[in-house]
Amino acid sequence: MVVPVRDDPRVDGLLASLDAQCDAPEFEVLVAMDGSRREPRVPATLPARLLRLSARGPYPARNAAVREAKGEVLLFTDSDCLCPSDWIATAARFFEDETVSAVQGSSRASEESRLSRLIQREYDRYVASHAAAGYRRFCNTRNFAIRSAIARELPMPEVLSSGGDAVYGWLLERRAIAIRYEPSWWVAHCHPASRWDEGRRAFAQGKDGALWSRELGLDLFGSTHADDSRRRGPGARLLSLTRGRPAARRAAALALLPAAALFAALSAVLPGQAGAGAFGRFRRAAHLAGRLSGEATMGTP
Repeated sequence: MVVPVRDDPRVDGLLASLDAQCDAPEFEVLVAMDGSRREPRVPATLPARLLRLSARGPYPARNAAVREAKGEVLLFTDSDCLCPSDWIATAARFFEDETVSAVQGSSRASEESRLSRLIQREYDRYVASHAAAGYRRFCNTRNFAIRSAIARELPMPEVLSSGGDAVYGWLLERRAIAIRYEPSWWVAHCHPASRWDEGRRAFAQGKDGALWSRELGLDLFGSTHADDSRRRGPGARLLSLTRGRPAARRAAALALLPAAALFAALSAVLPGQAGAGAFGRFRRAAHLAGRLSGEATMGTP
């Protein structure tokens, strides 16, 4: 099992949840300390190793742990997650089928605050967007499993320090390695504590998607740039109007930030579906601003 971490105290809760696993086969936890100076609190009965690594990002940390792992199946989760007591046992049953190469699980909110419910709602929308393609390239390492031989042959991409999960799903698909989506296999995810933090995360995801798309020649947004004008909605129109104009994309990214802030404020005061709708617009505006910023930086046509 692989867990990358850099000075995140929430890893203590994750390790405690792994120590409480029931009916699990023999396992080992590799804590990939990505330049981390904080010592995790490792339960005395948990079979864990701390890999002390230089600060290069979570994907190099995961790959380093993969090289150290001894098991035939690797489970991945993150320091901001909590695993139910049957998490390992359930994953082990999937891989009893020798035709299974990789499994993608789901995630739930770890608390019931209104903000957490709104964030989870947007994540569920993102997951649902993969349904038309049969979830064949849906990859999120907060709850992911893969045979170790495949992970060693095809390491996770290290070009950028974040946002490589979706890229890895594409790379597996290119190798004809099927990802089996199992929504009943879940972890609890600790969401950001403020709209500001969630907005920064959405912006970074948009920017990372643009940079990864250009770096590896992929389209992580589900459409080609030539097709932007055929898509509906204000975001698609903005992409079409600024296509081939990096300065215009940079200006549009800046203009979107106040709009995102306004929708964030509205989502905090509007009730029910109105607040949820405002939150969705806030997150999509922040994500689009990140995408436009990334594409302007890379000179995307």
